[in-house]
Amino acid sequence: MLPRAAPGRLLRSASRPVHRLSGCGLQFQGRHMSRSQPALYPRNPDSKGTGRLRGPKVWSDRPLTPQPWLGGELRVQAELSPEPLTVPPPAEEDHGLLEALEPHSGFSWTTHGASLSDVVSYHYPLSDARPIVAHRSWLRDACTCARCVDPSSGQKRFASTDVPDDLRISALATVDGKLEVMWEDDFLTGGTHRSTYPRVLWRNIPTWRRGILNTQQIPILWNRELLGQVEPYYSFRSFFEDQSVYLSAMKALCEYGLIFLRDVPSSEKTVKEIATQIGVIQNTFYGTTWDVVSKPNAENVAYTNSYLGLHQDLLYMNNVPRIQILHCLQNTCSGGESLFGDSFLAKSLLRKYHPQYNAALVSRGVVYAYNKGGHMYEQLRPTFSRKGVWWSPPFQSPFQADDLSAKAMAVYSQWREGTRLLRDIIEDEANVYEYKMQAGDCVIFDNHRILHGRRAFDTSSGDRWLKGAYVDSDSFLSKVASLNLSSTWLTRDDDDPGKIDLPQ
Repeated sequence: MLPRAAPGRLLRSASRPVHRLSGCGLQFQGRHMSRSQPALYPRNPDSKGTGRLRGPKVWSDRPLTPQPWLGGELRVQAELSPEPLTVPPPAEEDHGLLEALEPHSGFSWTTHGASLSDVVSYHYPLSDARPIVAHRSWLRDACTCARCVDPSSGQKRFASTDVPDDLRISALATVDGKLEVMWEDDFLTGGTHRSTYPRVLWRNIPTWRRGILNTQQIPILWNRELLGQVEPYYSFRSFFEDQSVYLSAMKALCEYGLIFLRDVPSSEKTVKEIATQIGVIQNTFYGTTWDVVSKPNAENVAYTNSYLGLHQDLLYMNNVPRIQILHCLQNTCSGGESLFGDSFLAKSLLRKYHPQYNAALVSRGVVYAYNKGGHMYEQLRPTFSRKGVWWSPPFQSPFQADDLSAKAMAVYSQWREGTRLLRDIIEDEANVYEYKMQAGDCVIFDNHRILHGRRAFDTSSGDRWLKGAYVDSDSFLSKVASLNLSSTWLTRDDDDPGKIDLPQ
């Protein structure tokens, strides 16, 4: 049996000073009154500023300062009690500590049965481990039974603000590792309400704070040699018809950020079919799908036959597409080899060997812009974000947002030196994977991670035609989560390179 905590550490005292506001029909407990909390009522001008209402009986009809959530002026008549009142202790039979113990694991839940607001504590078997605690209203709000969450729509039947602060618990119990709580005089049902909570709710809360994707996978950084050994190539037919191949391909897309499909049918519609296996197509001003072909007076450098350096697409948009799909329909010309690089690798190498430039690459924002054909977009992004890298030199605005001061120019100088080193790492042949796409090939990559480009090609020697589409980030992450392939790095806020193994 887990030793019970001493009163006062885990359990609140049943006797607590309470102040009453007459005229409003309200009462509040003294622990809620502190100097840091804004007051929504007129204070006694003779009070000593202790955070409590004291002094002789005072009637005030002064208007409160209008608050936007109150809709204008409010007048309150408040009776200020000279001394705090106390709540008498509850009857002896209501004093007990409610406890639910798992017989095999030693985990236990406790709460004070007499208090309407005492937290529910989750204790680990080790006596010196700090318990996890949850406010009763938080716990009641987390109920997922059919009365609280509509089984058809999956939507809650009440708002968090509907849950009262004071909730009576009559019993705690454990059933198959789950906690059962019996709520009395429930605000929603009007009677006794049973809520069941799996233990994972308590054990995974720190992970949940990072997002719905909560496994411990991390990205596998790669260079040309490593990706050549991996060979992330998959049959189009198997990708659609064999679940094990599909899962393997999606897992590789999460880990390496890049996969290829082969023997793809020669149809302009196929790229849409592939996109539906990964998420939802993201429409842009380029269209639902788009063609990468060389043409005169192109509105995008990708639509020329020139060399295109490694970059990410559409950084000038607020919602940068997550997945890019390029299906090769024709490629008979000389040149035009596709180039790919891992921005996570480049960032990790720079931070490991040149850490003095990290601050400038994080702090200085780069303006990315597009202004053609009536479409105007502009975004400010750091080179190193908290989740990765933003790198697209062809789409940087000529005019940047730097403050023309000595301090800002010093940061710019550091940024310039750091990005030159970063460029050298990105364009190092050892870190660039080159692949000449043939008709029937399709590349799928994470545009938030993978840099892509191509070599120049000769249009007089043949044709080159790629059909493209984007998939938005939310739908991709949803698909990954539904396949149980979730990775915390896909949504996490930290990217410590020390947690990631660099390729040898």
